[in-house]
Amino acid sequence: MARIVGVKETLQSPIYDSFFILDATATIEGSMADPRAIRFFVDVQNKTRLETNLQASGVLPSMNTFEARAMRVVVAAPRRFTPDGGDEVTPDIFLTELIYGSVISLLVGEKVMIEMPTFFFPAGAGVSPGNGDATNHGDPNPLATFRFAEPVPIEQNQNFRVEMAFPRGVPLPVAKAPGPVRIWVILDGYLTRDVQ
Repeated sequence: MARIVGVKETLQSPIYDSFFILDATATIEGSMADPRAIRFFVDVQNKTRLETNLQASGVLPSMNTFEARAMRVVVAAPRRFTPDGGDEVTPDIFLTELIYGSVISLLVGEKVMIEMPTFFFPAGAGVSPGNGDATNHGDPNPLATFRFAEPVPIEQNQNFRVEMAFPRGVPLPVAKAPGPVRIWVILDGYLTRDVQ
């Protein structure tokens, strides 16, 4: 279908990306490209729609713009495991160590737009606790997320990424966590694109 030049449409459309390991013999520490941080929205190749909805690394498709209104971190914690013969790590311990041991930064055009500990960005998604291994990072309600006081604009062809850094190193329960595990970063907001 042809593009209508000069006419734009705006729709509510979150953008998301994930870090994931599916292999039960791999660990988070061994799967990180950089031992200091996990980067989102920079490596989208060979990912399914479950893992990302971006088509190119670090930029919006075509001439689109995005207005980020909220950011959240969703974690599918690993099963119970025992790292190096130590105490058993439950999904709750893994999630606690992850969100209290890391810092999230949103960078747009190499400018830090926000940088806060991960616990400031609740998931607003997931299952309710109660069956022992189901964990949440916050209330499973889409409105229970961190909202920006002012929208954060991402212009056409502008690079952006989110980093989850570990200032004191990756905590052992996180570093040694085996697959499967997924961590998503979701930017909720409004996408403006050409009408087709």
